[in-house]
Amino acid sequence: MQIICPIHAKERMEQRNITQKQIEKAIKDPDVRMPTRHKQRKRIMKKFSPKTLDVIYEPRGKDKIVLITAMWLREEDREVKG
Repeated sequence: MQIICPIHAKERMEQRNITQKQIEKAIKDPDVRMPTRHKQRKRIMKKFSPKTLDVIYEPRGKDKIVLITAMWLREEDREVKG
């Protein structure tokens, strides 16, 4: 799978100490999938103990995605509330 990282997403990854490998792992094997306001976008979460990575991306065909943003969740945001 090809992950396209626009400049904005790369800057955020650097600021937040998120690696490309963490993004790939989260997308390939997410712990949680959530809806977004934009129908084309996907939101997933992956726990990297003790932190949780929140990733928003947009699929482009079968083997390509565009990373929108990624962030570590705060402690109070880690649990998904129904």
